[in-house]
Amino acid sequence: MKKPQLIVDLEKATRNVSRIFDKFQRHGVAFRPHFKTHQCAAIGELFREMGVRSITVSSLDMATYFAGHGWDDITLAVPVNLGQVEEIDQLAQRIRLNVLVDSLETASALNDGLTVACPVWIKVDVGYGRVGIKWNDEARLLELAKLIESSALLEFCGLLTHSGHTYECRGREEVQVLFEEGRTRMLHLEETLQAHGTSARISMGDTPSASLAEAFDGVDEMRPGNFVFYDVVQSQIGSCSAEDIAVAIACPVIGKYEADLKVVVYGGSVHFSKDSVIIDGERVFGQLALPASDGWKPVPLTDARIVSCCQEVSKIHVSREVFDQIGLGQTVYILPAHSCLAAEIYPRYRTTDGQVLERFRLFT
Repeated sequence: MKKPQLIVDLEKATRNVSRIFDKFQRHGVAFRPHFKTHQCAAIGELFREMGVRSITVSSLDMATYFAGHGWDDITLAVPVNLGQVEEIDQLAQRIRLNVLVDSLETASALNDGLTVACPVWIKVDVGYGRVGIKWNDEARLLELAKLIESSALLEFCGLLTHSGHTYECRGREEVQVLFEEGRTRMLHLEETLQAHGTSARISMGDTPSASLAEAFDGVDEMRPGNFVFYDVVQSQIGSCSAEDIAVAIACPVIGKYEADLKVVVYGGSVHFSKDSVIIDGERVFGQLALPASDGWKPVPLTDARIVSCCQEVSKIHVSREVFDQIGLGQTVYILPAHSCLAAEIYPRYRTTDGQVLERFRLFT
């Protein structure tokens, strides 16, 4: 291995997809997976083969990419950028493009700029604090819903939220409490709309909730994304085990320093981002796994964590036992703290069986 490469274990990814797909089938919840993590047409086929027909993306460019690969029911899960209304209109002429709004101004401008009908969801903030109408601002929600319903070109679909604050949880119980809080708030808003003559569907979705929650009554669809790969953060939350992590960055060892029991790899923030997670009070940028015949050993080394991540190289403090197992020039594997940003860095992936998978690129 001459330089860092992102490796995908397709067998693990397929198991991850199948597990979540089967779960929502059992609960009678529609599955609209978020493709922002893998951003790859070939990996998207894993979902299609299981019967998935509707997806979520995080940008209009990404929606265009997947529309070009045969997906014709796509939710753009960020509020409408008014600078892209013309492009939204063009894509909406080809596919069912669901868009999000959280203001009267955006809804009005969207209505004025469209030439074809477009499905619209109201973005709700149930506690994450990023975007959306606050869950307790019922007056604003009702006003926006009525405006959408009165439009000839805007088709009101319902209420959509993302409980991103579950990423701060640790353990099934904490995740379930936050998800239940968000679900209850969304159902209350649905009842408020119904009392004023407006029906609404409920769309939720984040990987911790999708992985750990079990009560989905009243939720019409779920939109998790990270679960296809998982990562160290998700293993710390409890969403998955380390054995479920389906991506790793293969890195050459370029330094060994016995006095400090330190290993240095060619692989840094430009190869797996600078996202981190706190483990046992220490900031960790990834975990080390040793090579195996079919990729990497499934359990990362608990006594080998990336504690310093520079632009091109990273420093790993290891035990004596681990130090003696690693040689200069050897390829080792880094399980990323956050797989979404790590995957975003690479124009293509390599699989554990040698395939090369091209993926969507915003900048070429």
